[in-house]
Amino acid sequence: MLGIKDKEAIMILESLDFKIRKHVKETVLDERDDLSQEIKIKIIEKVDIFFDEDVPGFFEFAQTYSLKR
Repeated sequence: MLGIKDKEAIMILESLDFKIRKHVKETVLDERDDLSQEIKIKIIEKVDIFFDEDVPGFFEFAQTYSLKR
């Protein structure tokens, strides 16, 4: 069963699929599939990092910001 992170990663890949295919067409025919896969792997890695970040809540941010002043 897919988790929320997986579903969102799939949604992002699907939304970028047209753009990926468009830019991959600019490369040599033999390397298009490999390049497309590498781009998708990099996107998944970045999505993973993005979702694993611990973003502070408003009050945590406000407290941290007020301590820096």
